Amino acid sequence: MTAVAHTSYGALRGDASGDILVFRGVPYAAAPTGERRWRPSQPPASWAGVREAIAFGPIAPQDISPERLAKRGLTMSEDCLTLNIWTPAADDNRRPVLVFLHGGGQTQGHGAAPLIDGSRLARRGDVVMVTMNFRLGALGSLHSPDWHGRGSTNLTLRDQKQALQWVREQIGAFGGDPAAITVVGQSSGAIAISAFLAEGCALFDRAILQSGGLERVRSTAAASAVAEQFIAAGAFGFSEEPGVEEILAAQRSIDPGFVPPQGPFHPCIDGDVVGEHPLVVARTHEMPAIPVLAGTTRDEWRIFDAALDDDVFTERYVRERAQALAGDGHDADAVVAAYRADHTTLRDVASAIVTDYHFTAPTEQFVRAHAERGNTVFRYELQWTSPRPGLGACHDSCLPLVFGTLHAAPALAGDDEAARRTSDAVQDLWLEFVRGGEPWDRYEGRDGSTMLIGPESGIARGHRAEQLALWEKRYPAYG
Repeated sequence: MTAVAHTSYGALRGDASGDILVFRGVPYAAAPTGERRWRPSQPPASWAGVREAIAFGPIAPQDISPERLAKRGLTMSEDCLTLNIWTPAADDNRRPVLVFLHGGGQTQGHGAAPLIDGSRLARRGDVVMVTMNFRLGALGSLHSPDWHGRGSTNLTLRDQKQALQWVREQIGAFGGDPAAITVVGQSSGAIAISAFLAEGCALFDRAILQSGGLERVRSTAAASAVAEQFIAAGAFGFSEEPGVEEILAAQRSIDPGFVPPQGPFHPCIDGDVVGEHPLVVARTHEMPAIPVLAGTTRDEWRIFDAALDDDVFTERYVRERAQALAGDGHDADAVVAAYRADHTTLRDVASAIVTDYHFTAPTEQFVRAHAERGNTVFRYELQWTSPRPGLGACHDSCLPLVFGTLHAAPALAGDDEAARRTSDAVQDLWLEFVRGGEPWDRYEGRDGSTMLIGPESGIARGHRAEQLALWEKRYPAYG
């Protein structure tokens, strides 16, 4: 198996030490440093000879200790716009391609995480798997056009689009089919995909949205308010451009807000990359007529509430949480009552309310609108339970199952024979979709089919319709 791939920018030598060929640290854009710091990503420069692609590139600046970086054999730098490619062979075959956008609230994460190692998917499905790094936090999402000019907004999304453009143009050199690209996003990665679909992005052919808090695209006013906080924190109170540590310190000073946190660096409506809220677009406009597979885990928010003591979850606290999410004009007591019927503790009620408000309901509304326009949609809910008491089927538990990396985070989904069987089944369903097949019954709109994935998987119709209807008019698409 040759370890060299020939792109239009130059040749790359990958790692051929196993049965899957891996190209790490492949530049998809020029370094966003110096005068390019607050500018849209640009194509990389070409190179002569054969460039080594053995080691992962630096990860984007984020809050992570030097000790953790060293333990994982990683470095951190603004010069971070690289991707990683796992492929059975760099040949002339045309394999389906999966491009993964990691989560982390657009402030954390990277494409070298062991949890999203692409080797098992590439091997099991004979596909090409791609992960990437992109700018995070203020460096990727500070809404400051008055300071940095047009083109400085939503840089994280611009980086992701640049990477998708690179994949469309270059993946044939790695045994991939540029006409069969599935973009996969988890958490904030799924939010990014919803924004791309809303803007009519034509850089992928199928989309998978996992655990996306799709309501969390910020208004222009909200994003501007975050920028004001950031500037007040002193990041631009210097005679020269602030350093990375100063930027990270300013980020930490921003109030995250009540539960769920406001996501100060999620995408915002800038009138350029994001013209309208994706939920509004899904409801009112045509989006690209591509197949979509989307869903959430049953107990997304439990992993975030796990840090809180039981005595936090009083009747008053749970009602205040419901009121904060439901908003004025909604009956918070009715919301709490609707969830108490299915949950035994106040902790579970509180977590379930956020799970539906932030993840399940907006995802269902987004794909419902897509399906009702005649597009192919497959909807799921992951019910596989974490072995750690209290977590249930929590946020991030989809990752080890989809990637087959159970060993990397056994607390999320387990690492026994039953978990491995479930992971194999999930991978097979996802791969069936990626190849253009129909992994289960289509979701055709309200009260449609949802695949419940767990110890006993099966199709349900109108799954949890009563609770999801509580949030029907809470989002921009319906407000």
